[in-house]
Amino acid sequence: MTDGSLRTARLRLEPIGPDNAGDLWLVHNDDAVVPWYDGVRPSREEAGDRAGEIAASWRLHGVHKWIAYERSSGEVVGRGGLSRTPIDDDWGQLYAFLPDEAWVHEAHGSERPFRAHAHWLEIGWALRQDFWGHGYAAEIGVAGLTYAFDVLGMRAVVSCTVRHNVRSRAVMERIGMTYAGEIRSRGTAEGEKEVRHDAPFAVYVRLPNRVSRGPFPPGRSTAPGRAGASS
Repeated sequence: MTDGSLRTARLRLEPIGPDNAGDLWLVHNDDAVVPWYDGVRPSREEAGDRAGEIAASWRLHGVHKWIAYERSSGEVVGRGGLSRTPIDDDWGQLYAFLPDEAWVHEAHGSERPFRAHAHWLEIGWALRQDFWGHGYAAEIGVAGLTYAFDVLGMRAVVSCTVRHNVRSRAVMERIGMTYAGEIRSRGTAEGEKEVRHDAPFAVYVRLPNRVSRGPFPPGRSTAPGRAGASS
């Protein structure tokens, strides 16, 4: 049984918890990350609370986001990976892009920390700007997809980002996800700074019949999130 920690060719991925709350704070206070998360800069206390929530999801839902560290330097690259999607009207918009089958609507066995879908996950990433342009977001993405399908046995993975986030959308396409359409949710529209509740989000989907293997070193394969700033 894995604890959720992974190594890729260049990254060490650790499940987020109280011990790396400071690193989560660092990522979400990066000047290049903040605009993609409604302009919010979390305090250290808020980042600590969020890290605790993510740790609870790892414990109760069996998955959530990682902090990504560069193996060669130990530097914090960003955060990313998978998470369960709440059963609510907002995420319910994605039913239109998933197979018309009963499993899409089935709930996870644990209703804590929230009621979530059992068989499909969201994937996303947010990288500190110093690490843009080196393929790290795609490396996190491929690791997440492999973990979702090969370890967790998921039937679909989705990713959503505001329509104008072309860098993140390029990563989704690079890791083999397919554009499915748009939904409306809380965020910002292109050319606007004010947060609105009907911002256009692009939706990408990946089904397990198209899993590609990632850049994992021999002997250390991963086999037995909304996406933000990236490259």
